[in-house]
Amino acid sequence: MQVPRDGLQQKLERLSQSQQSIESVSSFCIFYHKDAKGVVQVWEQEFYKAPADRKLALLYLANHILQEGRKKGMSFQEEYFKTLPKAVSHVVKYGDDKAKKAVTRLVTVWEERRVFGSRHIKSFRDVLGLPADTKPAAMASIPAAAVGNGSSAVAKLGPVGDALSNVLQQSHAATLKGQEFKNSWSQNLLTTAGLGEVTAAQGKLKEYSAALESEVLARKAAATALNAELSRQTAELSRAESQLQTVAGQQQQLAGRLTLLTSQLTSAMGSLSQLFQQGNGFAGVAAASGAAAAAAAGFDGGGSPQAPDLELEDDD
Repeated sequence: MQVPRDGLQQKLERLSQSQQSIESVSSFCIFYHKDAKGVVQVWEQEFYKAPADRKLALLYLANHILQEGRKKGMSFQEEYFKTLPKAVSHVVKYGDDKAKKAVTRLVTVWEERRVFGSRHIKSFRDVLGLPADTKPAAMASIPAAAVGNGSSAVAKLGPVGDALSNVLQQSHAATLKGQEFKNSWSQNLLTTAGLGEVTAAQGKLKEYSAALESEVLARKAAATALNAELSRQTAELSRAESQLQTVAGQQQQLAGRLTLLTSQLTSAMGSLSQLFQQGNGFAGVAAASGAAAAAAAGFDGGGSPQAPDLELEDDD
């Protein structure tokens, strides 16, 4: 069965980074797994037309299809590998830091979950400029469970997930820089150390300071994203509670109507029963009346006894 390309294109044009959007379109694509080539061709055409934010959404969609589509075979792996290295290279070349970190996380997920073979993963690493057999720092501090089952954490959590992932990355980087500085620190730096040692220590301290500043910015961004999400959830909670009250009122109305109908039905059944009983009484009276009428007819008609004829003798 071939995928309806126009329909798929419309879905991809409306795609967002929300979990619901990605899972919905992914299910649609996987349904047409026998036409994986057609699905990926439409995906590729839409990818290069899409703005930056939807490019990421399309990559998250590809990730979801790759992982969930394995239940149907390897057709999506084969087709997506023909286009994903080029798409990843495009993001690395033209995307911002957020986009580059996102594709790095995706490649790590594909490696950890064996979505692609080692030869394929190496090609992605080469595009990203990552050394072989080295886990990217972007995922080093993120537990595998946080990535989710069948889709990336970013696809599931959207902007909040991105913000929290960035916090983990920046925090991990600051910890490493702090450890480097602590290893180089000694009281001699303030007393007997020479120019070279002090300069080296100062450089490490600057790196540590810059890493901490990045962590602070990341945490501020995460706080902003969480507050925005909290506001959205509060509004959604209010909406859901209002709908629940409306539904409760409708349930009461229907319950009242059901009670009335049940009462009317019970009353009608009682009336019908009385009529039925009365009908049986009338039938008995009618039968008795019929029997009496039949008896009366027997005396008056040919079947009833008559007085004998008397022959009168003539007088002589």
